[in-house]
Amino acid sequence: MSGGELAWIAGCIAFASFAQTLSGFGFSLLAVPLMTLVVSPRDAVVVATIIGAISTTSQAVIDRKHVDASIAKRLILASYAGMPFGLMAFVFVSETGLRLVLGVVVISAAVLLLRGFRLRDDSHHLDWVFGIVSGFLSTSTSTNGPPLVFLMQARQLAPTTFRATINTVFAVVNIGALALFVSAGKVNTTNLAGVAVAVPALGVAIAIGYAVRRVITQERFNNLVISLLFLSAISVVVSAFTN
Repeated sequence: MSGGELAWIAGCIAFASFAQTLSGFGFSLLAVPLMTLVVSPRDAVVVATIIGAISTTSQAVIDRKHVDASIAKRLILASYAGMPFGLMAFVFVSETGLRLVLGVVVISAAVLLLRGFRLRDDSHHLDWVFGIVSGFLSTSTSTNGPPLVFLMQARQLAPTTFRATINTVFAVVNIGALALFVSAGKVNTTNLAGVAVAVPALGVAIAIGYAVRRVITQERFNNLVISLLFLSAISVVVSAFTN
């Protein structure tokens, strides 16, 4: 990679990390489409997965006292069940169709949340369904957040619980996804170079994000989540047509 390309990757990571620190999600949905302007989609997915694992693990540790352990456990187990199928799609299927479908689904989810949709599922069956879908998306497009965001926001979790729980799920799932990428031979010197320049940008963005969190009220958080869902959907659809 050239110096300009590496600088672009670092900037993409910083922007996506800041947004993810505030909202608890959106890192890959924002970073991957932007990075594909200078690197291949598959390299962008791998870089996002590695950096995402570092980011979410650090935040999960910092916010661990706010985690809803029961929800996190179900979503992690369900995500791992869906990940092998996502890896098959990553290796054999074009991403364009997947991203178009994902964009439409994310927009629909954002509209539902904007209209006040609330989820009541005492049996927790939907945790397993959304978790499996999230796991599939994790290894196929590195954009596993939307199903989890919709589920948790529809359950009206407090911002601290939302962020801590979703980051815990992301942390464990990203580590598993990375292991699958390594076993499939998808980690190489090109995407590792991108990781190397992105780590410092990640640290700065997380530090700033935690400082800004203090002024994020419940109403602002809800608006941020919905706005980021719409932005993510647009980003995904654009990347489907440009790559």
